[in-house]
Amino acid sequence: MTETLVGKIINQIILLKTMMIVTAVGTVVLLAVLLFLCRKFSWQKGNLRVIGFFYGARMMDSVLLAMCLIKFYLVISLLITKGQVYPVHIFMYGSLVLIYGLCRRRLKEMLVSVFNAALIMGLLYVSGFLISYLENVLFDVKIMIALIFLAIFLVLYALYDLMGCVYNIIESRDDGGKVNA
Repeated sequence: MTETLVGKIINQIILLKTMMIVTAVGTVVLLAVLLFLCRKFSWQKGNLRVIGFFYGARMMDSVLLAMCLIKFYLVISLLITKGQVYPVHIFMYGSLVLIYGLCRRRLKEMLVSVFNAALIMGLLYVSGFLISYLENVLFDVKIMIALIFLAIFLVLYALYDLMGCVYNIIESRDDGGKVNA
């Protein structure tokens, strides 16, 4: 019984390998971009905003930002794997949304995050069905074009979700860290 449980857990972790690779590469690229933007400090330059975001960050802000980045990387990795969504992906994305909402303790933000998560996961399922149709039934250029536009929309919507999280973090800092219901 224990071996089968451990085996099942390992199989679910293996399904997340693309996400782990995308997260590692994305983090290195993000670090390179931030280092490039902040290489020379100046009070008059635009890099002051980037430095200012991280300067006043609390540990909870960093954790929330990391959760939002992982959600974004998960969407990108699911697009790379042709929209093959397994229950472990839904569980991971849902857990990140739920933890983010509980940490923020704001009902409106939690509802928006849940809506965004449901929309993103639903669109990923649709893209998986379209890819399966293209591969197994009939390749149609119109469906392929629709799939390309769907993928672009998913990336932009996931980026919108990420920027919404960043905005909420900045906004809570402007409020002095007060929690509103």
